[in-house]
Amino acid sequence: MIGFNAVMPMMLYMALGQFFTRAGFIKQDAYAQFNKAIFSILLPLNLFSNVYNTNIATDFNGLTLSFNIIFAVSAFIILAFIVPIFEKSNAKRGVILQGSIRSNAILFGLPMGIALLGPDNLGMVTIVLATIVPLNNIFSVIAFSIYTDEKFSLKRTIKQVLTNPMVIFTFAGVVVAVLGIKFPSVIETTMRNLTRMTTPLALIVMGGTFNFGKLKDADWSLYGTVLARLVIIPTIALFIAGGLFDFRGDDLISVLIATAGPTAVSSYAQAVVAGGDGDLANQIVVFTTVASMFSLVVFIMILKNLAYF
Repeated sequence: MIGFNAVMPMMLYMALGQFFTRAGFIKQDAYAQFNKAIFSILLPLNLFSNVYNTNIATDFNGLTLSFNIIFAVSAFIILAFIVPIFEKSNAKRGVILQGSIRSNAILFGLPMGIALLGPDNLGMVTIVLATIVPLNNIFSVIAFSIYTDEKFSLKRTIKQVLTNPMVIFTFAGVVVAVLGIKFPSVIETTMRNLTRMTTPLALIVMGGTFNFGKLKDADWSLYGTVLARLVIIPTIALFIAGGLFDFRGDDLISVLIATAGPTAVSSYAQAVVAGGDGDLANQIVVFTTVASMFSLVVFIMILKNLAYF
């Protein structure tokens, strides 16, 4: 029920977007404009708000944070070498790499963390999410930069990372949090309401642009990415964290949320803006979201029966 309750609202938002398309209420051009606004403003603001509301001094565990960062970096580097072996299209390579490593940590992870641990025991979960999400955003920019028909340019890649709206807003949130700056209540209320709107709108846009006709062309690039995102990566991460480092409670749940969730909704907007295969990116988000209802139940049952939380 935890997995079901976390995923079904997302599925209903996407179904609503598909309904809007089929009923002719919203045209594809309008969805493209929505997608641009989501990527440039709403998602970055969502990240800023998440960092702004994080209390880094609460329940900080350096080992847990270090593990999540090192594992994320290692997974990205290993997959960056593996993906080109099986996929020759640069338009798909970046999408596959991004879809494999970029978990829907904020939109999916926080509700699941609350369901598993309670709202007062999220400690390291919040801190890990505030760190992993911007890190994965940087990885996504790098992924689309290294897999390009143009000659690779380190200078261009660094520029793309530094000018990415989600990276800029995240680091702005870090600066504000470190300096202890607090906005007036009217600003906080506005920001909170905008971030609440981001998830439904992003999912509606993704559902509205989903093309069922493209599924007949689906191949290993879709199914392999889904398998890596929901099974291979989280299994390795949880085995190392729980079996070798003996993580428990919110420390282990932070690893589960960072590695086992479906592919981030924002990855579709990122792929479109970066010139990647938008249809594949859309399919990866939809398929991992649906399949995660089953994969997460298995992981949760195993961890619960082994008394890891």
